[in-house]
Amino acid sequence: MNIDDLFKVPAIPTGRNKRKMPATPDMQFFDKYKEASTLPGEQPEDISTEEPSSKRRNTGGDHDDDDEASYAAERYQDEDTELEDEEGRFFGGGLTSEQSNILDLVDEYDVDETEALTAANVKKMILKFEKAINKNQEMRVRYADQPEKFMESEADLDEEIKNLLTLTEAPQMYPEFVNLGSVASLMSLLSHENTDIAIDTIDLINELTDEDVGVGSSEEELERSEQVQSCIKTFVDAMLENELLQLLVQNLGRLNEQEESDRQGVFKILGIFENIISLEPKYAQDIALKTDILPWLLKRLQVKGFDANIGYASEILSILLQDDRDIRLKVGELDGVDILLRALSAYRRKDAASEDETEMVENFFNAICSLLNEQENKQRFLESEGIELMVIMLKEKTLARIRAVKVLNYALSGEEGGRDRCIRFVDASGLKALFPLFMGKGNKKLKKSHHSAFNESEDEEHISCIILSLLRHLTQEDVQRMRLLLKFTEDDYEKVDRLVEMKEQYENRDAAVKNELEDARGVLDEEDFEDFEADFYVRRLDAGLFTLQRVCLLIAALSEENKGVREKASMLLKRKGQDMLSVFKIIEEETALMADFISLRRIARGEPNTTTTTTITAIKEE
Repeated sequence: MNIDDLFKVPAIPTGRNKRKMPATPDMQFFDKYKEASTLPGEQPEDISTEEPSSKRRNTGGDHDDDDEASYAAERYQDEDTELEDEEGRFFGGGLTSEQSNILDLVDEYDVDETEALTAANVKKMILKFEKAINKNQEMRVRYADQPEKFMESEADLDEEIKNLLTLTEAPQMYPEFVNLGSVASLMSLLSHENTDIAIDTIDLINELTDEDVGVGSSEEELERSEQVQSCIKTFVDAMLENELLQLLVQNLGRLNEQEESDRQGVFKILGIFENIISLEPKYAQDIALKTDILPWLLKRLQVKGFDANIGYASEILSILLQDDRDIRLKVGELDGVDILLRALSAYRRKDAASEDETEMVENFFNAICSLLNEQENKQRFLESEGIELMVIMLKEKTLARIRAVKVLNYALSGEEGGRDRCIRFVDASGLKALFPLFMGKGNKKLKKSHHSAFNESEDEEHISCIILSLLRHLTQEDVQRMRLLLKFTEDDYEKVDRLVEMKEQYENRDAAVKNELEDARGVLDEEDFEDFEADFYVRRLDAGLFTLQRVCLLIAALSEENKGVREKASMLLKRKGQDMLSVFKIIEEETALMADFISLRRIARGEPNTTTTTTITAIKEE
């Protein structure tokens, strides 16, 4: 997302504007800099844009040859300083003395900035920062009812806060800030009576903790990256000990997003949370469970309309939900499942209007999928009519249709309550919406309209898993199971034809990976081959092994359920020179797959689903 477009701030975050040169430096800038750099008693060097009258030429009129020769001679006086070019196109530096002076000043400017970041100067900077805080506090107490008398000290404090932004160029100095005990002072500014001071402090912390701080491309910079990360972590740990997280959340409630500066402040607070989690993922639990950030995020997601902050809030929530069960349960308890479903309902029949809004919708779906990893939230999803909403989305040609398939895969899996959810899915006309997708209808349009979001292999994987979940949870007594089986017998068993087609497609991909392994065996030396072989299973999964296994499970399970399906599948396989043994060959590769098939087989036969000693050999003989 691009906050610049929303708030019309400079392309580079304001926190990065550390004594930077103007985009197009004028001579007034260099005059001022030169005056500041000139020692007492010295005369500043003249770098006026006006050349002496003897050197001025009329470049727009006609010249005689002598004038041109004279001008060229003056411009390129010293041939010893000429730059050599392999193709002989350039003769000399191409710079006038005026331009050379300007570049010299630029170099001097850069040197001064580098020298300013020594340990001694950083300490002086921090000391001035502390003095500015103390002075401001003193003036505010002394003239509490006369703001005009402490505003100057406030402006000085604001300036010192901005001066600390130069520390981003020397993150190895962060421990100095901690050692001098200034972290507590910095945290105190987050509660400053003047929200502008608090926002400047937020901006400073955001920049100091940015993941790009200290990152470079040179070997030397890469080598010190670990040291830099350690310094940043020391700084962050010190801030956390001084209640950074709680203070940031307090500011979220304090700032008024109707004001532009406050909106940016909220955005940067969310940026700090992301920076901290990126630095150390374990901090996610502290952020989510030791502050009131979750209620604030969920409340923010309910605001109508789209802006940068609601987009960022959705991203932070999605990040927090990724790996922690306690956070997922907490969000569920806060009615997060229902809130997210309501937010998604706005996109059930239409796509987002912009790229940033699309990213927000993706975050909503990711958050829902994370929540559905917990059984408790699956029940909440059922009660909030999440299944019905996803079925509606399946009928459209939008991003929501693509992601709804994944959500339903998560929602219908799992043992506890699985039957209720599967019955609800079928009763909500889920089969009518799902099977056209299973047959691949609409895929071409989705590839064209959502080429970056739609992955046909992933889509087929989720659909196969949904059908398997229905077969696992619906019993022989359920009319919904009969409706599912009828789908595979209608239209001359076309869905069985599709299953065999998918088996061949993914089997060919798997065979290609196996062939690569055999080819590598004859080319690579022993050590390299071992490395290649170590990734063999991962490459098979990337090629679609998981989907191939589920397709074979479906063929085998449905063949147990219906004689017509078995005969159709056997006939189609025979055309390809195969039989049902080729299906079982895939299934028996993994014990878990075999156990899954035996369970499906017992359900199909109406037998108790208990532990069994049935072997693959016995099944083949049947």
